[in-house]
Amino acid sequence: MVDPINGFSYYGQGEPNRSKSMLDMDTFMRLLTVQLANQNPLEPMNDRDFFAQMAQLGTVQGMDNLQSSMEMSQASALLGKTVTAVRPMTDSGDVANSLVTGKVDKVTVRNGQVILTLTEANGGAVDVRLSNIREIKT
Repeated sequence: MVDPINGFSYYGQGEPNRSKSMLDMDTFMRLLTVQLANQNPLEPMNDRDFFAQMAQLGTVQGMDNLQSSMEMSQASALLGKTVTAVRPMTDSGDVANSLVTGKVDKVTVRNGQVILTLTEANGGAVDVRLSNIREIKT
């Protein structure tokens, strides 16, 4: 079986289109900058509209911070618990071992994603994303 390769994953360049739910502060700032650069100089944006958009920017930034802190809070609550998660993809493509169960020993953030380090019963360590957790045991 051959996995499809696109330019983003192969060259690490470009960026796939984001869904509307993934708009962040950077995207908002780019939109505002383009809007200001392309406005009619004879009829510039009025102050009220500009300040309303700046308030929206603050709201977007606050929501990003809230989401990040919620994810970290959820992840830290899992420390010491036994969880079952989807195993990260391997070259073998073995579907039988697609789930991993282990005790959460460490929480880290890599490239903006919350990563949990699970210690399996055999002593091996596996890193999984928080979003891949399927079951939490006490």
